[in-house]
Amino acid sequence: MKLVEGRKLGDVKRESINDLFWATVERYPDIIAARYRIGEEFSSLTYREMSEKVKNLALALISLGISKEDKVSLLSETRYEWVVSDFAILTAAGVTVTVYPTLSERTIKYIVDNSDSKIIIVEDKEQLDKVFSIRDQLPKLSHIIIIDDSGIDGEENVITLEKAYELGRRFGADNTGIYEETWRSVSPDDLSSIVYTSGTTGLPKGTMLSHWNWRFNVYAVVDLVEFNPGDTLLAFLPLAHVYMRLVYFAAAYSAATTYFSKPDTLAQDLPIIRPHCFVSVPRLFERVHNRLMETIHNSPALRRRIFRWAEAVAIEVGQTQSQWKEPSSGLKFKHRLADKLVFSKIRTRMGVDRLRWTCSSGSSLRKDLAFFFNGIGITIIEGYGMTEVAAPSNLNPVGRFKPGTVGPPLAGVKQRIAEDGEIQIKGDNVMMGYYKMPEETKAYFTADGWLKTGDIGYFDKDDYLVFGERKKHILVLSTGKNIAPLPIEEALKRSYMVEEAVVVGDNEKYVAALIQPTYQALLDYAREHNLEFDEKLTELREASTGDIVPVRVDEKLLNNEEILKMYERIVEKANKDFESYEQVKNFRLINEALTMEKEELTPTLKVKKSVISEKYKDLLNDIYS
Repeated sequence: MKLVEGRKLGDVKRESINDLFWATVERYPDIIAARYRIGEEFSSLTYREMSEKVKNLALALISLGISKEDKVSLLSETRYEWVVSDFAILTAAGVTVTVYPTLSERTIKYIVDNSDSKIIIVEDKEQLDKVFSIRDQLPKLSHIIIIDDSGIDGEENVITLEKAYELGRRFGADNTGIYEETWRSVSPDDLSSIVYTSGTTGLPKGTMLSHWNWRFNVYAVVDLVEFNPGDTLLAFLPLAHVYMRLVYFAAAYSAATTYFSKPDTLAQDLPIIRPHCFVSVPRLFERVHNRLMETIHNSPALRRRIFRWAEAVAIEVGQTQSQWKEPSSGLKFKHRLADKLVFSKIRTRMGVDRLRWTCSSGSSLRKDLAFFFNGIGITIIEGYGMTEVAAPSNLNPVGRFKPGTVGPPLAGVKQRIAEDGEIQIKGDNVMMGYYKMPEETKAYFTADGWLKTGDIGYFDKDDYLVFGERKKHILVLSTGKNIAPLPIEEALKRSYMVEEAVVVGDNEKYVAALIQPTYQALLDYAREHNLEFDEKLTELREASTGDIVPVRVDEKLLNNEEILKMYERIVEKANKDFESYEQVKNFRLINEALTMEKEELTPTLKVKKSVISEKYKDLLNDIYS
């Protein structure tokens, strides 16, 4: 059993998130804390101005009956009011219960009820209607606060955010000193949040995280990545997820300026914001790369040749950097030329010309993409973590990244690999347990107190963790062979014609795959080759890159003989990387994109395989019949 320890964290002050927030406000009151869209313009708040909103909302919560460790649910997209609400709940000595806006009413009802939430803060009329539809099933819920004023005057126990601020101001004037006394009463070991795991089966579990769980990870992260006062962080991932929320806490600790964006304005916002850093998930980088490949594919021959040459240079540079070596003088010369002709234009067009680093986490980023992006000057580091450790436990250091790994343990974190290959963790970032689930909590820890992650992995010669697969996703063929689907899925997705791939085969004789084509590339190909299909059956929607993309196509297109032969070639190319028993022997194309709204993807865009297996059981039966 191999044990690896992160380096020493150093002499750090044990404190709460409340201490973190108010220390930044006191030191950097006039630095811009948040910038956010109002129509076509960006507005802003300094840390002093944000603190006034936090204080007044916290006082409103106290006046409405929130006391030590009472629960308040927060149901909203990522926006500056989300963090104002979060800090207000925490400084009112309450506990933030995060709720994803994409969840169904059934799941929202379970989370709000199971967490014993007394108040819920919702974003808009749409989310308010969801809560109204289940309100009679939530007897513990006393009040609803709505961020966007949508003409809800007259609704019983519903308060707009602006009225909550005013309520807090009046309450504070009559109760001088109560706010500071309250936020200072919170200790680092107190419960701060209940974050419900997205779970691929069954009901979600409420992960209890203390103030110190978060604060410890903030110390560990800023030990590895550069955050300076006034630096620009772009925030667009769900703050309801521990990943984005931890990075925001690190930004607040560092007095950085956070620009709040949304997936539907991301492409528009990036060139305006030109962030110093942001965090994302592999799927976004895959989509950006696929979009770039589609553009190049449709370009004139000379431009294609120049790009292919530059792409090879970028990958070679990325590979060299990943070995922590200096590129040769010849490679440096080629890279400077490629940068002038190609890379600088890509960075400027994307709005990442000032970018120092971006982190990809949530699932594995393909090595070829990591080499490419790092090679063109977009520094991507990878990390690993889970809700139960308040986001990260591992992170590649900037300048010493190794694609294919998720880096060494964070400072102060210990990890070991169990006999069956499971990654196990011990550290101050490990959760307090699952809310109201003592038996489940016990089952997730070893007898000697290590968190069992449920993930398979190993450490390389530099003690960088290599993530393998979720234990529960390992396929066991009827022949007895064990298959890790993730590397096969990644190999399939190297083709820009493949958006998503789900490898199956548990208890079957061979491996197969469900493939979601990149529908835009598929449609372009079909039009170029005059293939017959019904354009009216194409459905469009906003993608995480901000583009309008097809999410559904005519099923006739997927059964076209020429299309099937093309995907057979893609599968054959991917199969060359694997042993015979690991190779995909059969596949089916699906004509509808996987989405969070249909609960096919987690908030970090990982595929819920049990949901997919049930939805496409007829296709799977057809594959194996």
